Amino acid sequence: MAFTTTTPTLLISLLLLLQFLSGTHSATFTITNNCNYNVWPAILSNSGSPLITPTGFALGPTDSEAIPVPPNWSGRLWGRTHCAADINGKFTCLTGDCATSSVECGGGNLSPPATTVEFALTDSAGPAKYLISLADGYNLPLMVVPQSGAAGTGNCGTVGCVMDSNSEYFPKELRVTSSSTGTGNGNDTTTLAIKSACGGASGAGNCNSNSNSELFKKWCPQAQASVYDKSSGSTCQSSDFVIHFCPSGFPATRNNGDNIGGEGASSSSDDLGKDTNKTFGIVIGVVAGVIGLVLIIWLCRKYIKKSCTCTCCGLFSCTICGDRD
Repeated sequence: MAFTTTTPTLLISLLLLLQFLSGTHSATFTITNNCNYNVWPAILSNSGSPLITPTGFALGPTDSEAIPVPPNWSGRLWGRTHCAADINGKFTCLTGDCATSSVECGGGNLSPPATTVEFALTDSAGPAKYLISLADGYNLPLMVVPQSGAAGTGNCGTVGCVMDSNSEYFPKELRVTSSSTGTGNGNDTTTLAIKSACGGASGAGNCNSNSNSELFKKWCPQAQASVYDKSSGSTCQSSDFVIHFCPSGFPATRNNGDNIGGEGASSSSDDLGKDTNKTFGIVIGVVAGVIGLVLIIWLCRKYIKKSCTCTCCGLFSCTICGDRD
């Protein structure tokens, strides 16, 4: 058979087909930034897992990036925020930095706090595992959506974690603010991130009964609250996943279903406003009742033409009612 220019194309196509049929085709992570600010995703492969590139890049608002991932890959992914390069070109981030002084992490590990997504992919032999973790703290809302999961091969559920890091629900010792990082004016209390339940607790070595860990679980019941939390995790026979930073339409809820953060949720100041309105309504009701009673007394005195029997004003003396005879 003559070798033509179409032969390499046919060979490549056959190789790709054989790779797909053998279950060794690569997965695709589509990373989307729904935040109204820049995010710098970082990817770290586990020891012994195939490396993927890029290991770090920038995403502007509404931007997306599709990353091919080899089969049987395992590792973690997170977003970095408040990043910049100094005059010497050293690149650093206030949250999620990977300590490589560059946009590419190149195997550099996470510097907490940051919200992470952990994956353990497989070939056709079994479903992939995926998990949102707060074991290293929280800096960005995240949502993971598996694509085209096979029926009967895991729950294939959408998982997410959205918290209001400025909420009064979080104790001060857990908050990382601009002033605490040395970048604010000293009075800036805006929270950039939340430390992990273990890292934020005094002398915490065991987070099993840590109240901060329980607080994280109430905010994000689908996420791993700490390294000791073994109750979370999802599986799906899906090769493709979409990872959303600042997902829209995924509310911040406690596990009892009450909205306590995010879009459409009530803050503690909103609750205070509701209590104030309720008290004001009670006061108005009492005043209206008193005015109505005074009006009844006045009508009794003006139009009843007989001795006061206190029929209409039994709570008052006849002197107050007046004798109309």
